[in-house]
Amino acid sequence: MTKTGRPQRGDGADAPPSPKRERKASRSAMPLIFDDDDLSEELSADRKFNWSLARGLEILRAFSGGNASLGNGELAEITKLPKPTISRLTYTLKQLGYLQLNARSGKFEPTPAILALGYPVMSTMKIRMIARDYLQQLANEVGLTVAIGGRDRLGMIYVDASHPSTMMTLRLDVGSRVDIATSAMGRSFMHGISAPERELLLGVIEQRAGDDWPTLRDAIQRSFDEIDRRGFCIVDGEFQEDIRGVGVPLVASDGGAVLALNAAGPRFAATLETLETVVGPRLVHLSRSVAPMLNR
Repeated sequence: MTKTGRPQRGDGADAPPSPKRERKASRSAMPLIFDDDDLSEELSADRKFNWSLARGLEILRAFSGGNASLGNGELAEITKLPKPTISRLTYTLKQLGYLQLNARSGKFEPTPAILALGYPVMSTMKIRMIARDYLQQLANEVGLTVAIGGRDRLGMIYVDASHPSTMMTLRLDVGSRVDIATSAMGRSFMHGISAPERELLLGVIEQRAGDDWPTLRDAIQRSFDEIDRRGFCIVDGEFQEDIRGVGVPLVASDGGAVLALNAAGPRFAATLETLETVVGPRLVHLSRSVAPMLNR
């Protein structure tokens, strides 16, 4: 069965499920930003889940994706929360030092204090420190941005990135987010995770893709086949029309942590032949060199 195939049901699968008591959704439940995997629906009936905390964190998440400054109205539109709720949350986050009010624009901006929330993760991710020189060397040699990324819902977040000094048109950096289904990094990550995890993830992608799923499914499968055959996949113009990239799974030797490596840039920066004969093999070598370090 292919990696994108749906698992078949076994004997007795058609038997009616045992009745379960349906939990009511919390009145505090809300849509979540980047909720590509129906997380908010799953959590809506979870009595242990604290929606007040979730609201505050979603306010901070709203500033990702290039939103450097946002007013209460814009935050309400992004988060789908009532404006009075937004006002209380932004006031609280401002008092805590995570947001500041720009007096000229009247909009809120994140402060460096937010970095303290991510620092424990970044500081303990030793692969970043160990692999950084390798990433920069490869970026300079191939003239593309070379990055490590991990999954965030149905996206991939750059946890480290190195740029060649000669290219200024693709400046995805730490914290940048790319689509998991249409990027080389995302498809490489999906190839690296376990089959059950992959099936669940592909099931959600299928729901989100709708009528586009057959075409997307075939493209994902081709990428999986490429990785099986030569260790890397190439995605040309799917994530973004003028961008092409190479992706490689980065899996710890003990099978635990799964990340992905990619090298990407505008089409004029590298031919498909260069990606296939130079960049892809170099990225595979880099993955094999740093994968054992994921266990440290």
